[in-house]
Amino acid sequence: MVNMNTTTASHAVVIGAGIGGLLAARVLSEHFDRVTVVERDGLPDTPIARRCVPQARHAHALTARGRAAMEELFPGFTNEVLGLGAPTGDGQSDFRWVFDGHRWAKGVSGVHLLLASRPLIEWHLRNLACALPNVEILGHCAAIGIITDPRRHVVTGLALSGKAHRFADDALDADLIVDASGRSSQSQGWLEPLGYPRPEEERLSIHLAYATRRYRREPTQIDGDLGIGVGSIPAVPRGGLALAQENDTWIITLAGYGDDEPPLDAAGFAAFAASCPAPDLGELISTAEPIDDGVRYRVPTTVRRHFNPAHLPTGYIPFGDTICSFNPVYGQGMSVAALEALTLRQILQAGGGRVTDRFLRTARPILDQAWEMTCNSDLRMPFIEGNRTRRARATNAYVARVHRAAATDPRVGTAFLRVISLLDRPTSLMNPAILTRVLWANRKQTNTPTPRPTNVRLN
Repeated sequence: MVNMNTTTASHAVVIGAGIGGLLAARVLSEHFDRVTVVERDGLPDTPIARRCVPQARHAHALTARGRAAMEELFPGFTNEVLGLGAPTGDGQSDFRWVFDGHRWAKGVSGVHLLLASRPLIEWHLRNLACALPNVEILGHCAAIGIITDPRRHVVTGLALSGKAHRFADDALDADLIVDASGRSSQSQGWLEPLGYPRPEEERLSIHLAYATRRYRREPTQIDGDLGIGVGSIPAVPRGGLALAQENDTWIITLAGYGDDEPPLDAAGFAAFAASCPAPDLGELISTAEPIDDGVRYRVPTTVRRHFNPAHLPTGYIPFGDTICSFNPVYGQGMSVAALEALTLRQILQAGGGRVTDRFLRTARPILDQAWEMTCNSDLRMPFIEGNRTRRARATNAYVARVHRAAATDPRVGTAFLRVISLLDRPTSLMNPAILTRVLWANRKQTNTPTPRPTNVRLN
């Protein structure tokens, strides 16, 4: 067993230098003599998207709770990113939100959002991690296998590709391995030959396609607001997100389900935006100067892996998207990884063995909340196949009423914003004060979205 009370020299290895891996390395640096992060991709000196992280080129939302977790791990993080030019604003008064076809009433929520691009966040976290005296980050260094003791019970090292040319024996000794290699993690293929079965998986086929373009931002556009979010509805399974970002730019990501795929060309992109359930994105694009040709990204399936610690070698911890890869449109991934890092810190500070078991058990409620919220929202789309439990149907029916109420009552919008920002649990929407407001606003079926029929085919 990995025992954090040991006083011998110790070495932890992290697979993957994405946001989850960097945050895990920060935590491990407090408990191990050495921490090595291995990354198969190159690590650029400037905040640009990496080849192995194609999703980084699209709009990313860092929730208020995720930002607070990063601040806890790297004190000063927020002000430093603001100093790099990232905008910030109130998540309700400085944004336009349209959910279920209902335009939220504006109000001051007190939920502040940090509007930095994914490449800028990762680049700054990498610089902070590199500055730690016992952390080393190795680019162009691909992991190819997990090494165990002869009985195949305990992790003893990580095998590396010979192309890395960094170690004579192409391996790193390790007392602990954190696998933050992401949704394409190869570790289960490495563990099966050692006798460890693959974990049970939950999958939801969502057939989502993204298209993203960047534009020059003028302060007067959209009356000085910092972002627009338009959610899809069953009759119009398309939506999008526009966010102000560093360097006076907009990043605008459009998304569609099934064959309702947003085009990349300028005219097609603008037309798709204008046809979303609210016109705001199209209006912004019509006044903005494009600065790139756009990129595409597809998410056919979301996956949650239910790792059983009894079916893992001691000293191996799955982490981040290796455990659960969400529908990126909901912006949960970076924040959940940050909360997992705080969970890992809590487990290691407590000392003792069974680290993987305790980590997975403690992180489960965080994953449950985020996974259920995103899956329930996707299952509103009738063409997505999945188990629509009675609870899921009831939840979606109530959330639709929450959005209807938020169109006239800013307090309801704030309550929902706090939930999707991972500050409050979903059950907070049922507390008497919010429930009363929701019921009152829904006493008459007003402000009903106008459906625009569309045929959706899932390939």
